[in-house]
Amino acid sequence: MKLLLIIAFFVVNVTASGYATKNQYNSGYAVQPAYPQQSVNILAALRKNGFTTFVDLIVKAGLQETFSDDRIFIVLAPKNEAFAAIDPTVLAAVLKHISLLRDVLLYHLVLFRQTCNVLSAIFVEQTLNTAQGEVMRFNVYRKKGPSFATEDIATANGVPLLRGIPIGKNIIYPIKKVLNPQDLSLNNTVINFLKSNEDFSIFLSIFEKLRFAQNSFRTRPKTTFVPTNAAFKALPPGVLDSFFADLDKLVVLLNMHIASGTFYTSGLVDGPLVVLSGVPVDISNTPYGITVSNAQIVEPDITVFEGVVHVIDSVIQVVETCFNRLY
Repeated sequence: MKLLLIIAFFVVNVTASGYATKNQYNSGYAVQPAYPQQSVNILAALRKNGFTTFVDLIVKAGLQETFSDDRIFIVLAPKNEAFAAIDPTVLAAVLKHISLLRDVLLYHLVLFRQTCNVLSAIFVEQTLNTAQGEVMRFNVYRKKGPSFATEDIATANGVPLLRGIPIGKNIIYPIKKVLNPQDLSLNNTVINFLKSNEDFSIFLSIFEKLRFAQNSFRTRPKTTFVPTNAAFKALPPGVLDSFFADLDKLVVLLNMHIASGTFYTSGLVDGPLVVLSGVPVDISNTPYGITVSNAQIVEPDITVFEGVVHVIDSVIQVVETCFNRLY
């Protein structure tokens, strides 16, 4: 029952909320001092900065002491609008079960032992422990190489961090969505995601045909572009059958849809992205959406244990090279 309620809660709340643009997030995770570097009450600071719904729920869940503990925290603070966007019926169900509410709130309290410039020290990706028990994935997408740059964008499970507010030794990062404690759990895999929706059954059958459908917990971070069944059915007659008749071709087809590393939409910038087949696909990021080669991303930023999934409306065209000839 607990898991079902969490799933129901976040099916409503963690759908796409737009695409990242160059200056949309106000220089990413840049910090603007708001308080002197001394002990400050985090709850008071949250309320002063307008996160009133978040504070009210912390009080309702009896977590005041936890959020006031004398440890160094990153607090990911959903704006009031993030809670308001949740279906009232679903939110009421979560509020009725205090243990669920605590899980959600404690997941937004990240534990670390470094100073609050930890994000600028992340090269590309880092997972950190939360007070809830599950981990959170932080990504830093830099516009000017690996060094610190003012236009960097940092994300937590794909959600961009807005301008940080230092609170003594701690730091508050405003976010526009409520995060799901199950995002990086071991059972939230790409394979289980595909199995959960019949609209992805054809892409799942590729994994099954290649005997890759067993969940692996040793995989490196990756980005998976998942075509819908309609995308496969739009292929010319006989094309999909020809892939399934030749396992070498099928491997290349699958690898055209997977890239190494976790690229949320904040990290998908104009230019080439090399996929596992060894060839680059062209990324186009505009105010109207993001395309990958010939495919439009229709459902972005679905966090899974191994990385991120983007649902696309077309099958990415297989490109023949000297490394993956199809004959």
